[in-house]
Amino acid sequence: MITRALAVVLAVIVVAGAACNGTRMPTSAVDDSTFVRTMVELERLASDTTLDSLMRDSTRRVILRRHGLTAGELVQAARAMAYDPDRAARIWTAITSAGEPGFGRRRAIPVTPKAPIHMSTPSGPRRP
Repeated sequence: MITRALAVVLAVIVVAGAACNGTRMPTSAVDDSTFVRTMVELERLASDTTLDSLMRDSTRRVILRRHGLTAGELVQAARAMAYDPDRAARIWTAITSAGEPGFGRRRAIPVTPKAPIHMSTPSGPRRP
């Protein structure tokens, strides 16, 4: 699922980074904890089978906005990890371990928001 896809992406980034030793190292303004929290929420979103594609896309944008990121910034942060395999491994471990019970002391990650249900109810007697 998304965990396997993310592992493949990170592995490709690490290999590509090792192959590009002479190029300038990309940087990222995204700190590791923000990256981990964002990826954990996006992984939870990907595994939520109750959402349709429109709600999934909307929730993805909400998650990125909540963490103050754009999709491009998240990709740039992942690319920057290619130049530091040890850091990438630590971040990957943090992402995959976040869902395990009893893993360290971490802040609770918000649950994917559900769409509100609006019901119209009359307020008072009906007028003719």
